[in-house]
Amino acid sequence: MILAAHATRTKSLHPLEMSEYTPESKQILTLISRYIRLLSLLAYASFTKSHRPILTPRGYRRLVERGIITPLERQALVESDVAPTQRHNAVLLWIIKVFLEGKKGGHIKGGVGMEERFLDTCHVIRAQYEAITGELQGRIPLAYAHIVQVLVDVVLWMYPLMAFASGMSLGLAVVGTGLLTIFYQGLSDLAKQFLDPYDNVQYGQGDDSLNINALIAETNAGSVRWLEGFARSPFWLSALDIKNGDLSVYSLPVNGLTAELNVPRKRRYV
Repeated sequence: MILAAHATRTKSLHPLEMSEYTPESKQILTLISRYIRLLSLLAYASFTKSHRPILTPRGYRRLVERGIITPLERQALVESDVAPTQRHNAVLLWIIKVFLEGKKGGHIKGGVGMEERFLDTCHVIRAQYEAITGELQGRIPLAYAHIVQVLVDVVLWMYPLMAFASGMSLGLAVVGTGLLTIFYQGLSDLAKQFLDPYDNVQYGQGDDSLNINALIAETNAGSVRWLEGFARSPFWLSALDIKNGDLSVYSLPVNGLTAELNVPRKRRYV
């Protein structure tokens, strides 16, 4: 959104003509959007075992064949002296470099505040990805989860015996056993889902894990949302136009136009 709003645009002499990105600024935005999609794909591949084959040499070759990366980008990623699960950080640096070069070339407008805001957003993205990695590596040991499961199973198996030993009616014992099973076992299964949200070690037997493909698809759609949404602007405003108060073309009544007022307006732009 920040880059789309600050990218250079064509200037039209007619107030009713659309304003578009310049060819240079559109190329920069398109390249950054592709790197965003690549960043998301490599990051989720480093988090999940289901997408880990993407980080193999064969996976990178497949990305080249599908037009996701170029052969030179594949070489840079494979030959980088970092762990395969950390190569998405290199793509984040590519995004920052393209932004800085585009701003230096005059294709991205904005001052120091805009640049600082963009770089701060990149730092937030890096921190969020690192936080996910830390949470996956610093979770509780499997032995503790196993002990909790054993305790839940013992409580559920012992409740019917306790109910009959205490003289509880058959109907109440059946209802109580069902409720305890639903709540205790349900909470235990939910805890396993939180313990392994990407189903890397199959704590939850693959049931209701996060859909990584859906998350990647959402990022892919968001990478071009602002680029395509502001591709054609219905107005061109410059600082000089605002200073001179030349906004009459874009000024409309609060309550809209009546039929009598709309006819002269149509003739004006015919």
